[in-house]
Amino acid sequence: MPDTGTPRRVFLHLGLQKTGTSYLQGVLQQNAGVLADQGLDLLPAGRREAFELMLVVRDRFNPERDPASAAGALERFSAALDAAPGDRALVSQESLAASRPPQVRRLLDACGDREVHVVLTVRDLARQLPSSWQQELKSGKTESWGDYLARLRDYQERGLTRHPWIQLDPPTVLARWAEHLAPERIHVVTVPPRGSRTDLLLARFCEVLGVDPATLEPSARASNTSLGMAQAELLRRVNGELSAEHRRRQVYGDVGKRFFASQVLGQQQGDRILVPDDVRGWCVAVAEQQAEAIREAGYDVVGTLEDLRCFESAFDPGDPTPAEPDVAAAAVAALGTVLTQRSEAAVRRRTAGEREGGLRGRLRRLAGGGREGDAAPDDLDDDES
Repeated sequence: MPDTGTPRRVFLHLGLQKTGTSYLQGVLQQNAGVLADQGLDLLPAGRREAFELMLVVRDRFNPERDPASAAGALERFSAALDAAPGDRALVSQESLAASRPPQVRRLLDACGDREVHVVLTVRDLARQLPSSWQQELKSGKTESWGDYLARLRDYQERGLTRHPWIQLDPPTVLARWAEHLAPERIHVVTVPPRGSRTDLLLARFCEVLGVDPATLEPSARASNTSLGMAQAELLRRVNGELSAEHRRRQVYGDVGKRFFASQVLGQQQGDRILVPDDVRGWCVAVAEQQAEAIREAGYDVVGTLEDLRCFESAFDPGDPTPAEPDVAAAAVAALGTVLTQRSEAAVRRRTAGEREGGLRGRLRRLAGGGREGDAAPDDLDDDES
């Protein structure tokens, strides 16, 4: 590759969780070829590989639980980054935001001689809190909305950086990377408020990457579904009925999260989850503190820090607890959906079995010289099954 005098860069999109990361990743993966033509390589190649990289970077890899391929994820990433042909590369994995200082250093070292830029997408706290609670429930947790908020408030007031508060604390996340990177190489992309044009977040993200958003096709991948209050409460109660074995990530991810939460409950219409009025003051004060900390640090802000202001529509002046009839109605609708899907699957299996059985019977009769109208024992067995 000829030396153009321009340093080769790598952008590390760290999250935060629930700030449009799945949407952005979907669009980028859908347009990997277009991005490569513009000099931007996506690394690692897929979401699974990016997840494995995060596991190793954050010391979360467990050989008894995680795929063996994850063991060499960091070395593979470093080699792929070195060999990538473009002048820019992008890593996007939202759980990297929780990396601690030694883990930050580990990922920076893996980037070799690339000029590292960090990208953090941030969202106003009042909208992010309900999404964060849903994320916990979709991971098999059972904590109530009120208890969840009380725990986060306790973490923040005590200065703790535990999960999940770290994913709601952009100044702390950014400060860990600012120990190694100049402020102009740390980019804060604000998530536009409700009612903004749908492609504005993508446009802001592409501005950081030096990509023309007009060349990108919309993602065919579905975005994460949002649950209503009654549906979230139902999921919480169902999780409480599951054993610890059934709430393990490898099991619950397919059944509880992607099937029950997304395909069943996520298709229902429910009341939006709002922040209770009794934590409004805390929420507004923390959001203002976070915006001011980002401003004072001198990071490159794409968008406006006004987007981090908590809007009135995010708060519930009444009791946010869903009424029991609403939870019951959600449960009945969910059971109806599950039974419908199971019934349709059973019909498809039976139809396929009947066709296969009928074909086998006709072949036997032709091979044995019998008439096609003669019934064979296997045909009767198929009818009885």
